[in-house]
Amino acid sequence: MYVGAVVMKLRLRDEVVPYPLFTLKGRLRLSGLSDHHISEVLTESMVEKAETEKTLIDSLRESLTSYKSTILTNFETLTKYEHLRGRSLNVPSIVLVIEGASATGKSMLALELMRDLTATRFISTDTVRQVLRGMMSEDQHPELFCHTYQAYLHRQVGTKNLKPVVRGFLAQCEIISPHILSLTKRVLTEGAITVIEGVHIEPGSLQELSTGVIEVLINPSSETHTAMFESKHNLGKLKTVSEDMNVRRKEFEATRAIQDYMITKAKETDVSIVELVEYDDTRKSISTLIISHVNRLLRALEEGGGKQ
Repeated sequence: MYVGAVVMKLRLRDEVVPYPLFTLKGRLRLSGLSDHHISEVLTESMVEKAETEKTLIDSLRESLTSYKSTILTNFETLTKYEHLRGRSLNVPSIVLVIEGASATGKSMLALELMRDLTATRFISTDTVRQVLRGMMSEDQHPELFCHTYQAYLHRQVGTKNLKPVVRGFLAQCEIISPHILSLTKRVLTEGAITVIEGVHIEPGSLQELSTGVIEVLINPSSETHTAMFESKHNLGKLKTVSEDMNVRRKEFEATRAIQDYMITKAKETDVSIVELVEYDDTRKSISTLIISHVNRLLRALEEGGGKQ
C-alpha cells in the first residue's frame, strides 16, 4: 500500500488524533530529499509502528543516515525550528515572499514551495488586485484595471528620472502594496507559515516586518524571460494575453524594464536574487536560502537566551 494512503494517527499529549503526514514529507523535501527517496524513507511499516510524533521522527533520523549528511543536518534544523515554534511566541513564522515581474516563473515556484514549507496561507498580489477591482471604480483608478506594464498609460508616480512604465508599476503598487503589508502583518500575528507571490511588491518592503520574512527576487535571463513572456498565452491559457507576437515583444520590453528596476531595488535592500534556468534548480536554491535563514533564527535565539 502507498504510504500516502495510510490513515495516520498519533498520540499527541493524551489524545490520539489524525496526523498530517504531508508536513514531514515537506520537511524532507525542503531538506533536500527527492520525492522518490522520501517514499523510500517514509515507509508504511515505519508509519504503522509509530505511536507518537517523537518515535516517528526518531525513525526518520535513523533512516536519513543512509543519505548525504547535509540532508540529516537540514532535517534536524527544521525539526528544531518547528519544535521551538510550537513552544514559544518568540519564534517567528516563516513568510516566504517571491517577487518578480510578469512571467518570471514566480507563481509556479510559489506552488512548489508551498508544498515544501507546508504553508497554510497563500497570498497572491494578483488576487488582491482582483478584489480591489471589485471595490474600486475603473473611472477613478484605471491604472488598476490593466496589466502592470500598461499602468503608465493611466497614472504614474515616483521620481521623474524613472521610466514611465516603472512609474506606472509604482502607481499600481501604491494602491495594492498597503493591503499586502496589512495581510503580511496579519499572518505574522497568527504565526502561520505563508507564501506570498506577485509583481506588486517592491523588493525590501516587507523584510523589516519580522526576522521570519524571507524576500526572494526571481530573475530569469533576458532570453529566458522573453521566451516565457511570449509563451504565456499558450502555456498559461490567459484570455487577457495577446496572441500577437509583435504586441507581446513590445509588452516584454516594458515588463523587463520593471524587472530591471526590481533588481536594482533588491540589490539596494539586500534581497536575495535567484536566477531561473530550471525550475527545480531554482527551487533547490530557495530551499537552501530558507535553511540558512532558519539557522540564523536559531542562532539568534540561542545568543539571546531564547528571546527574539
